[in-house]
This record gives sequence, C-alpha cells and structure tokens, in this order.
Amino acid sequence: MFASLLPSTTTVPRVSLNPHEYAVDKSIKKYESERNQSSQSDIAITNHMKSTKAVIGSALTVLALTALPATATIYSDATGDTFAGIGILDITSVEVNNTATDLIFKINLAGDPVATDWGKYMISFDTTAGGDTTGNGWGRPISMSAGMDYWIGSWADGGNGESLFAYTGSWAMINAYGPFAGPGATAQFDPGFNITKDSSSVTLTVPWANLGLSVGNAFNFDVYTSGGGGGDSAVDSLANPSQSISDWPGPYNSALVDSYTLTAIPEPATLALLGLGGLLAWSRIARRRS
Repeated sequence: MFASLLPSTTTVPRVSLNPHEYAVDKSIKKYESERNQSSQSDIAITNHMKSTKAVIGSALTVLALTALPATATIYSDATGDTFAGIGILDITSVEVNNTATDLIFKINLAGDPVATDWGKYMISFDTTAGGDTTGNGWGRPISMSAGMDYWIGSWADGGNGESLFAYTGSWAMINAYGPFAGPGATAQFDPGFNITKDSSSVTLTVPWANLGLSVGNAFNFDVYTSGGGGGDSAVDSLANPSQSISDWPGPYNSALVDSYTLTAIPEPATLALLGLGGLLAWSRIARRRS
C-alpha cells in the first residue's frame, strides 16, 4: 500500500559514445575552452593597451607643461612719455621670464620695429654689490647710481644683434649674437643668445649663468630705448614712469629700477628622466590591473 504511494523512478539510459564520437566531442570542448581563454586574453591586451596609451598621453602632457618657461612678470610703462614721439622708442611694457637656462626680455613698443628698424634696445643689470656708477658697456650717457654690473646692447637693424658686457673695473664684451658691421667684423652667434622682433616688440634672450646668476637670485634692472648715435641717451626708461630725457644726449641715471627673481624650472634632461620613470611605474600598475 505504501509502496504504491512512492513516486516512480525513471532510469535514463546511459549513452555510450564510440571512439570516433568521443574524440570529436573532446575536440569541440577543447576548442571552446581555448576560444574562451583567447577572448579573455584579447580583452586583457586591449585594456592594457588602453591603459598604456592613457599613461603615455598623461606623461607627455606633464612634460609639455613643465617644460614651459616660468610665467612672465609684466612691467608696465606709460606711453607717450618720450620727447621724440617715435613709437619704436616708446616702451609700453616689458615681459620678463626665465627657462631652466635662459632669461628672456620681451620689450613691447608703441611702434613697429620691423617697419622702422633703426632702434636700439638696452638693459642694465645690478646683480651684486659694487659695479659702475657712471657708465655702461656701450659708453652711452646712461648710468645706474646703485652700480651697474652687466649691460646688454641690442640693435633691430642690420640683421639684428645683441652684445653682453661685464664690468670688472672696466667694461668688456663677453658674449655676442648677430652680424657685426665695420671693417674686419665677423658674425658671432654665441649659444643661448638670441634677438627676435615682430610688429610690436623686440625679444632678447641671454643665458642667466652668463650674468653670474643662480636660481633664487634677485637682481635689479632697467630697460632703455635709444637712437643710432653713439652719444644718444635713454629716450625711454622702463622703470621711470615720466619722461627720461629732453634731448638725445641726455644724460640719464637709473635711480629707479625694477626687480626680478629667477624661478626654478627643471631642465629638459631631468624632465625626461622623471617622465620616463613615471611612465614605467604606471605601465607596471596598468599591467597588474589587466
């Protein structure tokens, strides 16, 4: 009686594969297993490539940003403050910044130094105690009462050029860039020096080590414009908001000066090593994650 109440049990007959069918079935299962593994491997490789590309892109972006110069410090000057009324000799502002090796002065003007290119652009530096209180490297009637240690004289004509002078009891030219006119003169292009111009500015570049400077050093300076005559003085002075002279001979003394401090900027080689190290580190992390 009780036996009749129990559910009946159905036995599923066991199917036996012949050797050929068994081999086929085994091959199919092996193929499916390998395909799954290959698919997972492809996904891992794709993810790793994406991670690597992202890391490389980030590293290149960081290198590009850190290789830029320091943010320029802008020194403004009044316009229309020259007796001559000549735009290429009227300073509107000067932008000063530095890279890991160079000091850069962009002299912005009220005129076009490309169209009218006879202007002279000069910079005086007070970098240490002492210096010349009565003259400068070009012998122009321009002085710095606190003591001038270095002088840059530049010209926007004759192919453009600049020269750097140092004062050590007397003035001597220590570096130059550009063609030089006159009997027996030859072109000289010292590394790191440069002068460029556009329709509203003249830019001078000089290695700051040649000025005896190091990162963190502050120095005083003034920027001037002048004419082509050897006795011409400072037609305009950046640090002086008023008219500097009333006639070409001047003279002019920089009692007012501006100041700039060199900012630390990693050198390209250092940046490359840092970028490569970061790239390798992130690549390993990405590989582990994948």
